[in-house]
Amino acid sequence: MSGSHRPPAALLLACALLLSVAGCWSPGPTELNRRIKQLEEAVADRDRQLAALQTTIDEQRKRINEIRAFKPEDLERTFYPEKIVIASLSGGDDYDGQPGDDGITVHLRPVDRDGDAVKVAGDIRIELYDLANPPDQNLVGVYEVPVDRVREHWYGKLATYHYTIRCPWPKDPPRHDEITIRAVFRDYLTQRVMTAQSVCRVKLPPAAP
Repeated sequence: MSGSHRPPAALLLACALLLSVAGCWSPGPTELNRRIKQLEEAVADRDRQLAALQTTIDEQRKRINEIRAFKPEDLERTFYPEKIVIASLSGGDDYDGQPGDDGITVHLRPVDRDGDAVKVAGDIRIELYDLANPPDQNLVGVYEVPVDRVREHWYGKLATYHYTIRCPWPKDPPRHDEITIRAVFRDYLTQRVMTAQSVCRVKLPPAAP
């Protein structure tokens, strides 16, 4: 090829410079300032949302504390539980129709100063023990009902008022047929903690041949 058909050296150099500039372009000061401002506005907006949320939480906590700040004379005018009772119907229960109990159903009654069952909100905790086992092996299971679900367990018909909590065996049935029930109830309004304990018998499944 003759020299007249070759691109001038100056043109090649100009093309190389253009390609280099295009590959290394970065936003100028105006674009950077715009992006920084957008980020600052987004952070400020998030801070305002968090502050509003914290204000709402503080107000709700203050109202709860005001409700719970009972004086002795206020409690005298209020119906609240003074103790809990594990009803005598509590005991082993068959949930699947097969031989042997599948757990224990606990009927728990919060009782006021007059001995009447009262439907009140609170947290329930049931602990089952097989005390014939060694101390480090006697806990059968723990069952908890939080305050926001306790309403689902209330039964109030035919002059029977109690919370009903099913406690299926976590794994295998206990080794012995005498089980100790320990119930704990934390009253939501007064934050009083009440406990009760009872012993029941369960039907163990027949031993394998």
